[in-house]
Amino acid sequence: MKKKQFNQQQKLTIVRHAREIGFKDAARISGVHYTTVYDWQHQLEDLGKEVFLARTPKRPGRGIKLISAKKEKLISECYRSNPGFGPGQVRNQLRRQGETVSIRTVRRIMEANGYKGKKKKKNAKACNRFEAGRPLELGQMDILQFFINKLPIYLILLIDDFSRFILGWRLLEQTSIDDVIGVVEEATNRYGKLEELLTDRGFVFYSWRGANRFERYLEHLRIDHTHASAHHPQTLGKVEALNRRIKTELIEKQRFVSAGDASAAIYQWVDHYNFHRPHQGFGGVLVPAERFHGIADKVMARIAKGLDVTVQDRYIERSIVNLVLDPEGNMTLYLLGQAIGGDHVRKTDARRGGAFNSKPATAQGEGTFSGC
Repeated sequence: MKKKQFNQQQKLTIVRHAREIGFKDAARISGVHYTTVYDWQHQLEDLGKEVFLARTPKRPGRGIKLISAKKEKLISECYRSNPGFGPGQVRNQLRRQGETVSIRTVRRIMEANGYKGKKKKKNAKACNRFEAGRPLELGQMDILQFFINKLPIYLILLIDDFSRFILGWRLLEQTSIDDVIGVVEEATNRYGKLEELLTDRGFVFYSWRGANRFERYLEHLRIDHTHASAHHPQTLGKVEALNRRIKTELIEKQRFVSAGDASAAIYQWVDHYNFHRPHQGFGGVLVPAERFHGIADKVMARIAKGLDVTVQDRYIERSIVNLVLDPEGNMTLYLLGQAIGGDHVRKTDARRGGAFNSKPATAQGEGTFSGC
């Protein structure tokens, strides 16, 4: 089928008619896709009438690229299901389903359906990116505050630095050291022992006089505790980026009537984030669970073959074993968070006979801002 070609005056006429009868009707009459008419409309608004008419397309012989109905449907459905996604994330999600589509095509469809991209801030300071080398090597933990009917609510988040996998969370009406310890305990029982944990200097994490109960708890479990520098949120960049994402995509978009209502919504959001949402931090194709559970290479191989990997999201096996090397050079094997086997392990267990359960901790990662 021969591609349509129009000069600038014809484009201007089509745009004017589109404003009167609607963009989709004008596009149908002209024999082009409605996103093309939206493109002309945006050019007219940005350049003004005189410059628009004088403009010479860079590739006059290329014509208008047609978009298949199937790809348009897939893009629209993905965008509606994930309103927080940008064009790159939508494209990568479709790639996980075995569908190849250009980011330009995705952007055109999204913009014609209400998407408005955020402008990047200029002169942003460069940041030093770093991450752990393996799951559970390093974790980040933070507390996000928001309000429900003027009542302050606190969301504790624990994230693995290497994979950005959310290891644990808890929603509270007031924070306490017991709850922070509880999040670490639950994540440890489910995923294994953390080697190092990074937090800020909030009162539940840090004491200016001696060590508080949370610090003693981590010391008891032989988890190194690192504190972010004061007034330097970049140090906790990965969990800070997660805070912003859950705030803009969920908390600011839904009206919660109670903490229970918010908790149910956060549960669904975390599940989607861990198992279905490709993360931009490692190529925009893998989801956090695939990296955390060590199946990244297998998934990438399937994607390279054009296979749909999204149907396997819910069948990722849980990590049940991890090996930890302490500062003295002793190795401890943990099964489902419990130390097993060896003289060193038995001595470690004996030291844990106090107030705390022998459950290893959870991880989060050190990082910088969301773009880092």
